[in-house]
Amino acid sequence: MTLKRNKEKNLYKNFLNIFLGIITSFFSIGISVIATLNLTIVYRFAITKLNLDKLTGLSEENLMKNYNEMIKYLNNPFINELKFPDFTMSKTGEIHFMEVKYIFMKIYIIILISIIIFMLFKLIKMLYNAINVVKILNYASNMIISIFGFIIIMMLIDFKKAFIVFHKIFFNNNYWLFDPYTDPIINALPEELFLAYALIIVGILAVQVIAFKVVYYLDKKHNDELVPFNTQI
Repeated sequence: MTLKRNKEKNLYKNFLNIFLGIITSFFSIGISVIATLNLTIVYRFAITKLNLDKLTGLSEENLMKNYNEMIKYLNNPFINELKFPDFTMSKTGEIHFMEVKYIFMKIYIIILISIIIFMLFKLIKMLYNAINVVKILNYASNMIISIFGFIIIMMLIDFKKAFIVFHKIFFNNNYWLFDPYTDPIINALPEELFLAYALIIVGILAVQVIAFKVVYYLDKKHNDELVPFNTQI
């Protein structure tokens, strides 16, 4: 009876740790995406590197104003309309940016829900000692590797195709195919910029995965060293 109870308890603990590992991976991905797209320094660098001022006919400062306006719109749930200071926009262009905003809002919701779940399970850990933080980090890193390993392979094979597949997954229309004449903002947001964002997101996640794995293996090594000591006692 006791053996059966212990098995059930271990099964419950494993399920809990895997579940929290998945939540942690979603949290890490969400934070990485939001942080990257809010790094205005990346766009400022892109203006110079990709000659966006020549492509658009706008100065660096004016391009930054338009970019900041877009980021403000995507981040703020209370801003319902996007208006660029220097770019006209078609109806389909407006709809696309609205759909991008919905994705941003969903990411923020995932981050918020993750924090709430962490707080709830922190209480459970205090009450039942059912959570192993190190295992959670390991599960999270494995999840991130699985998801982004596939994405990285796709990007290395053909970034353009991966870019198209991404849009087909997240958008149920072709409004993301901007016409430079009706939506000149596309000249300020070239494909190379999104490649840079993708690489930064992958880089941030790689740092997190390495940190999670280091913590996991250091803890594992520590526990392995304790086993012979405890056996001798």
